[in-house]
Order: sequence, then structure tokens, then C-alpha cells
Amino acid sequence: METDIFTFDQERFSADLIKAIKNNQVIFRDGVAYWKKGLESKGIIQHVPLKKVQALTTETFVKNLGSMQSSIQGTIVAAQAISTASLMVATVIQTQILSKKIEVVRSAVLEVSQTINEQNILFYTDKVSQYLSVVQNLKLILQSDEDTKTIESLANTTLADSMHLKNHMNFFMLNLINLIESEQIKDKEHIGLILNFVQQMLEILPLGMHLEHILSHRLNQYQLSQTLVEDSHQKYSILLNNYRGYLNLMNNRIKSFELKASEVSYFTKIKQPALDLITNQIHVELLEKPANEQLSIPQNVK
Repeated sequence: METDIFTFDQERFSADLIKAIKNNQVIFRDGVAYWKKGLESKGIIQHVPLKKVQALTTETFVKNLGSMQSSIQGTIVAAQAISTASLMVATVIQTQILSKKIEVVRSAVLEVSQTINEQNILFYTDKVSQYLSVVQNLKLILQSDEDTKTIESLANTTLADSMHLKNHMNFFMLNLINLIESEQIKDKEHIGLILNFVQQMLEILPLGMHLEHILSHRLNQYQLSQTLVEDSHQKYSILLNNYRGYLNLMNNRIKSFELKASEVSYFTKIKQPALDLITNQIHVELLEKPANEQLSIPQNVK
């Protein structure tokens, strides 16, 4: 499947926006350029115009993020990297990429719940299914052309559900990694299924967390939106570090001949996808960068 990729249309930038970019005074969020916090000017500089630049396959979509950044030249083009997350999520919302990813995770959840008949795990896999539905709803609301005020009640309910279930996901994932690392799960097949599930969830969580952040921003909940992305970044960083720690531990045990690779075939299967997850920039673009940005609250918002 191919999807269109959009970039900022520089020729339609206002003089104020061009000046703000050159002076490093701008933050891009949800297709809008804002003044950074602490400046004399406040609020919105310009709703940023976009133009289509190329088409990518679903498989190369995330990988393209790195190549786009590595070829950046000039201050105005460099500023686009700051908002790659917003552009990327906008593209995800307009296509079936997120839906396809959700189905992959659903399959992983189904395998775990059918194979591992432990009450605690079954409870949380049900919560995972609920969370995936909420992420799909976040996507649909952001994709809708309906005025935000018209669907404000629905949007706030979906946002609250997302915040609640995200905390369930965080606890569940940390618990699973701990259970495997402490060798409380013995069955190698079960470990492989759980690690595949953890991997898939770590790939989709940044998207769900960023959609949550953007929806709150679109509802003019500017302070909450910033708090949400900061909290999500912190939670995700802890999850990723724990996952990386387990992978490093296993890799070192294999290198030191404490374990044979054949004894942990599940590790061989998960190793490359895990490396891709850790080294690509998706969580940096979707969580870390917006968490570290501070924009001024628009002047018409009290």
C-alpha cells in the first residue's frame, strides 16, 4: 500500500513565520506554528500550509523519517524536522497504516490470551483490546472534519478512556518484562509470545500517546496536552529502558556462553525488530520532542 507524505509549503510561509524560524522562536504542533513560551509575542503565528512531496509504502514509512532528517539543509527546512511527528501522525490518520498496526497487535494479544491461561494476564489482555479500540477512536475523531466543539463531549470521553487505559498498559508491560526477566515464566513458547506482544505494543504506544496529546491540544486544553505528553514520554522511556535492559542481559548471557542461542530461539526472532524499535526515531519524534517543547498559550485562551 502507498501513502502520500506531506511537507510544509515554504513558499506560503508568512514573513513572521520565516523570521521566527530563523530566530528559533517557533514550535509546530498539529499543523499550526506557535510562538515559543517566554517571548513577547504569544499564540499562533500561522496555520501552516502543506504540500504533497512523495509516496511511500507502508513498510518504508517509519524508516523514511530518518532519511528525511539526514538530508535536511537550510534553517527553514530544518524547522520541519521539529514537526515531523505532527506530519507523520497526520499521514497515519489519513491512511490505513494505524488500522493495520492495530490488527497486528490484536493478533499478538489473541495468541497470548489463548495460550497463557493465567487470570492476571487474561484480565490485562482484555484491557489491551479496549485500549486498541480507544486508539482507533482517537484516530477517527482527529480524522473527522466535524467541528471540535460539536463532538467535544465524545472527544473528552475518549480522551479520558485513553488516559485510564494507558496507565493499565504501562503497569501491564512493566509487569510482563519483570516476570520474564525474573524467570517466573518458564515456558519458552510463552516467553516468545509475550515478548512479541511487548514488541508490538512498544511500537503502537507512541502513536496512541501522541494522538492523545494532539486531541487534547485540539480541544484547547493546552496545559493538559503538555502534561499528557510529558507523562507519556516518561512512562514510555521507562518501558523502553526496561525492555532494552532485558535484551542486553540476554545478549550478554549468549555472548558469554551462559546460554546457547538455540535454547532461546525466541530471542533470535525478536532481536532485530527490537533493535529497529530502539534505533528508529519514532518515539523521539512523537513523545520526546513535544515533551521538551514549551509553546505560549494562544492569547484568546484564558
